[in-house]
This record gives sequence, structure tokens and C-alpha cells, in this order.
Amino acid sequence: MVSAPAVLAFDHIVVFGDSLSDSGNAGRFSNGPVWVEQLAYRLGLPLAPSQAGGLNLAVGGARLDPNSGPHNLRAQADLYLAEPPPKGRVLYIVFGGGNDILAAIGTPHAGKMVDTAVASLTSIVSDLARQGATDILLPNLPDVGMTPQVRARGDGAVAEAGVLAERFNTQVERALLSINGVRLHVLDVRAMAERARADPAALGFVDVTTPCEYLPTCDGYLFWDGVHPTTKAHERLAERALQVLSAQ
Repeated sequence: MVSAPAVLAFDHIVVFGDSLSDSGNAGRFSNGPVWVEQLAYRLGLPLAPSQAGGLNLAVGGARLDPNSGPHNLRAQADLYLAEPPPKGRVLYIVFGGGNDILAAIGTPHAGKMVDTAVASLTSIVSDLARQGATDILLPNLPDVGMTPQVRARGDGAVAEAGVLAERFNTQVERALLSINGVRLHVLDVRAMAERARADPAALGFVDVTTPCEYLPTCDGYLFWDGVHPTTKAHERLAERALQVLSAQ
């Protein structure tokens, strides 16, 4: 494991996201701490839900689409940007898009929905950079088709989910090339998920298909429920994020 002293020094973490990063605004969607909590711990920084006065604005169920509800990631960013930023060096985390893809699967305008999500993410990153952000951690999306929820919908849904996730990742990567003046730390969640699918034991898993929510233990399981990872999987994300930050 990479130790915190090897990583860029930060004074605060600000999180925009959905249930994968929510630590209490709408609940915690895992059997223990989620990855941003574990990353903050490794960096020696506090990170509390915004409802408790903290800087984690992630809300379970949030989408990137600005018209998808009051807690979408664009709304989270707008709420944050309306106030003076905290003093010191800030690590921003923007992690969304999974819910947009889940909502798009099987609809006639799925591609447009993904494009809308990409445009929203790009606008958030651009606005953060414009207002002085120096470091933004950007996880990409895994193949959402590997989740138990999507697999239960059949092969067609699984295939479409994979195509939509790839479309999202490719367009985001291309859009970020036009953003200057900020360090963009890309966390390749897709590659991690593919490795877990191909070789579960390499990441410490035994089962990467079955939800463990109602089982006696979640030891060795990737999925906590039909969509969300176990806290062990979140730990793997936090470890990788620390490595990404240490490489800059």
C-alpha cells in the first residue's frame, strides 16, 4: 500500500457524486465505509457528509443530468461554487455517470442521455478549474453490465450497458483534453473492474457476481447488493486512488 506521505499534500477533500461516494447524505450504500471515506482516512483528512456540515456533497441516486432531480452532480457543484472555497489545497473528486447509464438502458434515447451526462461532467470540471481548483480526481466508469442488477435484465441489457459505459468513458477522456490549468488525476475504475472479473483472486475476491447483503458474511464478495460494491471493494478503490495521487 502507498503511504500518505508519498502523496500530494491536501488540506481538504470535496466530493461530488452518487451512492458510490455518499457517506451519509442519503445513507451509506455498502456494508462499511465507502472509498472516499477510506481515502480521506489514508490522507489524514476529515470528510463528513454535507448534511453534517462536511464537504462530501455526494447523494445516493444522483445523476449527472442537470434535469434529473434536485441533488444531481451539477446542482451539487453549483451549491458548492456559490460559497467561498475552503482555505488551503483542495482535492476535488467528481464521480458520477453510473446512474445515468442505468436510467438509459433500454430507452430510445440512451445515447443522448449519455452525451448529456458527459457534458454535465465536463462543465463541472471546467467550472472548478476556472475557480482555481488545482487537483481533481476523476474516476471513470466500470462496465455497468457486470452488476447483478443489470445481469438480471438479460444479455441485451448487459451488452447495452457495456456500450454505453464505453461511450461515456471515451467521450469524457476526449473532453478533458480541452481543460487546462488543473491536474486531472484519472482513476481507472474500468480497468480495475475488468481485472476483478477476469481474475477475482488478484484483488482478493472469491465471488464477483453474487450480492452478499443478505448472506452471513461479505468476506470475498465484490457486490454488496445489486449495484453497489462491498466495503472491501471500496478499499481497493481507495488504495488505487492513493497510488494515482502519489504518481503526480
